Amino acid sequence: MVKIVALVLTLSLGVVLPHPAPCLGQDLTSGGYWPLFHRDQRRTGLSPFPGPSKGVLRWHFKTLKPIDSSPVIGRDGTVYFGCLDGKLYAVSPQGKLLWSFLIGDKIYSTPALTPGGDIYCCSWGGKVFALDAQGNQKWLTQIPGRASSSPALNPGGGLYVGSDNYNLYALDNAGGVTWVFTTRKYIEAPPAVAPDGTIYFGSNDAYLYALSPGGTLKWKFNTGGAITSSPAIGDGGTVYVGSSNGTFYALSPLGEEEWRVRVSALSGWIDSSPAIGADGTIYFGCNDGNLYAISKEGALLWKYQTGSTITSSPVVDTEGNVYVGSWDGRLYAIGRWGELKWSFPTPGPIHSSPAICGSATPNEGVLYIGSSDGLYALGP
Repeated sequence: MVKIVALVLTLSLGVVLPHPAPCLGQDLTSGGYWPLFHRDQRRTGLSPFPGPSKGVLRWHFKTLKPIDSSPVIGRDGTVYFGCLDGKLYAVSPQGKLLWSFLIGDKIYSTPALTPGGDIYCCSWGGKVFALDAQGNQKWLTQIPGRASSSPALNPGGGLYVGSDNYNLYALDNAGGVTWVFTTRKYIEAPPAVAPDGTIYFGSNDAYLYALSPGGTLKWKFNTGGAITSSPAIGDGGTVYVGSSNGTFYALSPLGEEEWRVRVSALSGWIDSSPAIGADGTIYFGCNDGNLYAISKEGALLWKYQTGSTITSSPVVDTEGNVYVGSWDGRLYAIGRWGELKWSFPTPGPIHSSPAICGSATPNEGVLYIGSSDGLYALGP
């Protein structure tokens, strides 16, 4: 039975403090390696480290244009992110510029790091490109339309990326297009990939799609509103996704609705991708300015009101604390029971989502997030 719950960075660097220990890890799911938007292929946003206990600035890497892209972290602690100035940046754990790559148009996309050390990214002009770890271009493929979607990695090699020309593209390791799947509207957010290779993604046509690794439709589900965020996949295979109609859905791996939660009747567009805590709790932001916590059974646990719209996607640390940015220009740290731990101000709206790395301080990590004037590192 379906359960319905009604709920009416030319760059100026700041002061550099002692640097964190490099992030560790051997693959996409272990250690402090944060290679993708929301860290893993399932887009859980779950950190293997605790976040910073206080909103203390470690350093600030300034950019001349806003950063909507979310940072990713390599095995050696290098932080990679795109910027609206048309550059992809690589910054050391100490906040020093290592290199930048000019693609020539805005980058909203979050980079994706491959296990072999290459970097995939997309530009607003539809350029999909691969760089090596030193910032040298390996290949560039032009797809039709514009791309704000971040790449998802194909476990067999290559990547998946969406476009506003209604298509999801599968590319191989050399940038060749292997297949194309067409929806009826824009694809804005990156797909999630299940352990069995199933690709889940949403479109502005209101459908969540499930495709086989070969690009064949397995099923689609109509949410009744545009989907502009990524789905997240739980441990049992349940797929979670929000819609522009203020409703959040849980679907089985077969596309059957398990439950839905109506969180907001007015200004309820859910443009924030969900994160999944270690206990299965799901967290997401909404255009009504609230961060929501929903149990895996579909019950509202709590909500926290920020000062404005939330399109940033939350992440969860090992202590159950949740970190998310808001259009009010603040990064919020919210405790597992919905209480404010701290907030940190930046000069403009935060669209970027956080990434967390370990540090030399026990039980406390370093958090990176982009804002209107550059990348911020917070922590011990």
